Amino acid sequence: MRKSFKYILAGVVILVMLIVVICFANTKTFRGRVVDADTKEPLEGTVVVASWYKESWIPLGETMVKLKDVKETLTDKNGKWSIRGPSGGGTNSLSYYFAVAGVFYHTREPEFIIFKPGYCSWPNGFHIDSCKGRMDITGVKEKKLGEGGTLEVPKLASRVDRTRAQAIQEPVDEGVDGKLGQLHRLLNEERRTLGLGEINYR
Repeated sequence: MRKSFKYILAGVVILVMLIVVICFANTKTFRGRVVDADTKEPLEGTVVVASWYKESWIPLGETMVKLKDVKETLTDKNGKWSIRGPSGGGTNSLSYYFAVAGVFYHTREPEFIIFKPGYCSWPNGFHIDSCKGRMDITGVKEKKLGEGGTLEVPKLASRVDRTRAQAIQEPVDEGVDGKLGQLHRLLNEERRTLGLGEINYR
């Protein structure tokens, strides 16, 4: 009886360790490239923001979603960028089922913001007529950002479209403060170019 209890206890410990590794330790490097849609030239200095959300379920069946982390980077002279963070997963991942069971939380796949003054922004550009049908991700079979593909972004000609491209839905949480300095700098740079007042993000 005592021996079987030890085996059960050892099995539970191993299972818990496995769950922790699956839910918390999975990290990867997300990468890609940003180029001008017309010239195919790389766009250096484009800001790329990655945000991760975690979700868990409470006994009443409600889903709790909270921002886990935010990171940003700038593209290099070749238009390339990379950000390391939680790999996340879809609704078919093992961590998702553990979250549904109320054991741990589930980290979603990252959401991205890409912004370069004077260009269509991601994903806000899909709401601008000048950008619709002209933004494309190439080199990725699944057509996902962060999987090594190239995002082609069109240049904007009108002041109205350039103003609309700034209407970015930023991740909002207490932990975001100070983590979006590059994005805010470029947004204000564009506002100055368009003769608009700067925004104090602090």
